[in-house]
Amino acid sequence: MSEAETGWAVGSRVSAVSSDDVTESRSTVGAEGQLAGPLDEMAAATDRLLASVDALSAEDLRGPSLLPGWTRAHVLAHIARNADGMTELVLGAREGSPRPMYAGGREQRDADIDNGSTRGLGDLRLDLDESAERLLEAFTDLPPEALGRQVTLASGATAPASMVPVLRVREVEIHHVDLDTGYTPEDWTPEFAARTLDQLSPFFLDQRDCPVGELVATDDSGLWRVGGQGPALVGATTELAAWLTGRAPGSTLAVRGEPEGTPVPPAPPWV
Repeated sequence: MSEAETGWAVGSRVSAVSSDDVTESRSTVGAEGQLAGPLDEMAAATDRLLASVDALSAEDLRGPSLLPGWTRAHVLAHIARNADGMTELVLGAREGSPRPMYAGGREQRDADIDNGSTRGLGDLRLDLDESAERLLEAFTDLPPEALGRQVTLASGATAPASMVPVLRVREVEIHHVDLDTGYTPEDWTPEFAARTLDQLSPFFLDQRDCPVGELVATDDSGLWRVGGQGPALVGATTELAAWLTGRAPGSTLAVRGEPEGTPVPPAPPWV
C-alpha cells in the first residue's frame, strides 16, 4: 500500500515536446536551488492533509479507509512512517552512505503502522506534522552533490535523491484520497496528475498487463503508453491518473473506437 515506494521511472509520455523536456520539467530537480518549488509543494500537500485530519472525530479515525483492511488511523500512521523513511533516504544521500528506507525491513514497517494505528487522534496528528517537518529539515543545506546520489526505495527501485520531494507529494496526495474524508482526485491539479502519469506509465507498460494501450488527455497534449496493445483511454488528465492508480473507476473516461457508454475496464493493480 506504499505507492510512492513503487515505480518512479519516466519515459513513456509522448507529446509535442521531447521526453528530455518532460523529464526536466515534471520529474526531476536538476540543482539545489530548484528544490524550493518541490519542497513548497510537499509542504502544501501536508497542510491540506492536516486540514482534513483536523476535521476528523475520534470515531471517524477508527472508520474504514478506502484501502482494504485499513482504518483511517492506519493510513495516517503509514503516511507518517513514510516521511521518516524518506528522511532516512535523504540523510543517506547527504552522507554519501546509503541508508535503507526502513531499517527493520517490511516487517518492521508494517508493525510500526499497526502500532501507530492504535494511537489517539491528537497523537497521530502530531506524528504526521513532526515527521513531515523532519523530512523538510533533512533538505536544509543539502550539498548539491547529494541530489544526484541514488536512493533505494522500499520496493527496491532506485531514484536520485532529488526525486524524493515529488515522490513524497505523490504519497501524500494519493493517500489523502484514501482517507475518504471528501478529498478526491478532483482536488488534484492537472500538473500533479500529469507528473504521476509520467512517473507510473513506464511501470505499467513494463510490468502490468494493461487493458488499454495508451492514455490520451483531452485537456492537454499528454499521451502515455501503458500497454503494448489495446485501444486508447481518453479523458481529463486527473481522471486518467485516478484510473491508473486505482482511485477512480474512470466513469468519465471513454474507450476510443467503442460505442458511447462502453464500460471502462479496470486498471491492473499498482501494488
